[in-house]
Amino acid sequence: MFSNRNIIRICLSGEIIKNSRKLSVAFFSLVLIFAVTVMTLSLHPGYIAEAHLKSSNYSTVTTNVSSSSQSPPSYSNPSIPDLFDKVKVSVVKVSPISKAANNSLTGSGFVYDKNGDILTNSHVVGTASSVIVTFIDGNQSSAAVVGRDPVNDIAVVEIMGNHTQPIVPVQFENSSAVRIGEQVFAIGDPFGFSDTLTGGLVSQVGRLLLQSGTEAPYPHPDMIQTDALINPGNSGGPLFDLQGRVIGMNSDTFSSEFGAGGFGFAIPSKTLLREALVILKNGSYPHPWLGMSGRSLDLELNRELGLGPNFRGVLVDSLVNGGPADKAGIKGIHQSLHGDIITALDGIPIKNTPDLLSYIDNNKSPGEKITITIYRSNHTSNLVATLGQRPTSQYISPYITSQTPLF
Repeated sequence: MFSNRNIIRICLSGEIIKNSRKLSVAFFSLVLIFAVTVMTLSLHPGYIAEAHLKSSNYSTVTTNVSSSSQSPPSYSNPSIPDLFDKVKVSVVKVSPISKAANNSLTGSGFVYDKNGDILTNSHVVGTASSVIVTFIDGNQSSAAVVGRDPVNDIAVVEIMGNHTQPIVPVQFENSSAVRIGEQVFAIGDPFGFSDTLTGGLVSQVGRLLLQSGTEAPYPHPDMIQTDALINPGNSGGPLFDLQGRVIGMNSDTFSSEFGAGGFGFAIPSKTLLREALVILKNGSYPHPWLGMSGRSLDLELNRELGLGPNFRGVLVDSLVNGGPADKAGIKGIHQSLHGDIITALDGIPIKNTPDLLSYIDNNKSPGEKITITIYRSNHTSNLVATLGQRPTSQYISPYITSQTPLF
């Protein structure tokens, strides 16, 4: 049996064991808390340093932005507002004398020279003999329609009487040097909102645009395509670059009810400059003409004709009887098994119909001779044609097909 002393000793031993266990747990907890605290304190300066670095960088950026926003504009690279101020004085609104007087529309135009000659679209002046031009300051003048080219949609009007204000012509840039992706701007009178500035990029160059159903539905070669907003009323206004130099005249738009937007098209400045002097002198501009229709070769057509997939040229479809191409001995698909394929003009390779039309329109005049390289029955030969003049009212029908002799 246990004595009282032994019982007390056992009880004391139990309490000691309990207390020692509590102390062990408490000690372990203290050690754990201490370790976590040390780790937190050791990492905290890094967070502070990183936060301080970010704060310092933000302050630096803010300071740089503030200082740059206060710097004066560079006139060697003018801002867009500077561009608008530079070009706006040369842009006019073109309006009909009266709604009943003619079938002209409200559009835009821009000053061509110091004589008061203004370029606009042929479809803007319509059949009018005179129009009203309004400058940005509100000054209005009557302007006589000097001449027009309905084929390329160009017209020249001249301010009548003495000029009460200085006339500021636009500056032109060579449209052949324009590159895809360049930033461009337009000023005009879209939907009657005068002196409106829009901007965008050159989306493509060298487009061939066909306007069927118009007075002269011939393809327009070398058109500049842009995503700058071009709306009714912009027609005849300038398309210009970051230096304020005109690269084209806004003429047409393309949009779809299913699309998010559309594209604008401008007549290139090289065409404007080539035609303006002739229109001022003669009142019209004659276009060279072969009197034929044709199609660009593609993979499917090449397969049908038994040609290699990379063969390039223009397949002659039809000819005007007694026209320049017919007289030169060229054969269409109704005169031979497949029709001749034009591969070169004056030794310059022709890959498609835009190449053919662009070369003739930019380099030739009615009455001039042209050497045509054709591919017929696996042989290449050269024929010489004397170019005629395109008729301006023969193909008004909206039903333009591959058989319509537009070239």
